[in-house]
Amino acid sequence: MIVALHADAGAGIGLGHVSRCTGLALALRRHGIMPVMLNAAGTPLTAHYSAHALAELRCDTTIASLCQALHRVGAKALVADSYRLDRLALRDACADVKLVWFDDTASQPLAADVVVNGSPAAVTLPYDLPAGCFGLLGAAYQVVRPGILAHDRLGEVRRLLVTYGGADPKGVGPRLAALLPDHVAIDFIVGPFADIPSNLPPNVTLHKAPTDLLGLIDRADLALCAGGQTLFEMAAAKLPSIAIGIGEDQRPNLETLSRQGAVLFAGWVDSEDFPVTLAQALRTALTDATLRQSLARQAHELVDGKGADRIATTIANLLA
Repeated sequence: MIVALHADAGAGIGLGHVSRCTGLALALRRHGIMPVMLNAAGTPLTAHYSAHALAELRCDTTIASLCQALHRVGAKALVADSYRLDRLALRDACADVKLVWFDDTASQPLAADVVVNGSPAAVTLPYDLPAGCFGLLGAAYQVVRPGILAHDRLGEVRRLLVTYGGADPKGVGPRLAALLPDHVAIDFIVGPFADIPSNLPPNVTLHKAPTDLLGLIDRADLALCAGGQTLFEMAAAKLPSIAIGIGEDQRPNLETLSRQGAVLFAGWVDSEDFPVTLAQALRTALTDATLRQSLARQAHELVDGKGADRIATTIANLLA
């Protein structure tokens, strides 16, 4: 049995959709279902999918192209993770297959068989699910990449991990580089669709589109992370995190995680006082070991790393 997955990606989008679709694809494979990735972003994703031994089929972002690819591989279901697709039109065009949507906002029509939102804030959003549609909502369904190992970080902060997404349309990277502390080692990740900042300080090790993110997470003592998909992977690893807000779509995640004591929120990058609030958050997190341990514990209680398997079980049952 084959399930196709389409994750939107690109210079203005990043890799969050790709990351969670990859995690779900690998979970589907563990459940005896063959995943095929419908790649509309081209070469930058091919190496990523190949690294996980995932089959891919090139297409573009039009509904006609997606449906053609879907039927070419003989898929019984499509998992779609995109803000750009017209959901009602896709449902009409692919009426002969099961449709699963990753949805982060509850602001678009939900013409699907399954709707997934693994954010801790999902249960607070105004979902109006159509009859016969399964809603997999809440942190139990958060997808993280496989292989993440949770462990406690004791003692002082020796390595800080900085990551802000696969793309950088707002030029966040240079601003972060200018505000980093100079007394710890820093692993600085730049996504495949982002430019390398020219002002990285000497205590920074640059990682451009790294293939060893799990290793970087594992050895870090603290993370500075945008409020997207990677933040949940820090939670699954029990890595205490300072979170920054880049896009409005991140607001429900950040507000909920901050309120529950799972991240230290350092502010929105577009605000005038962002340099001040980020500097304060860095000072606090670097010096307060008790706070770091509390952040890590609360985050991991929310995101246990098993969300992809829960979603895969639902899809398998739907296709049985």
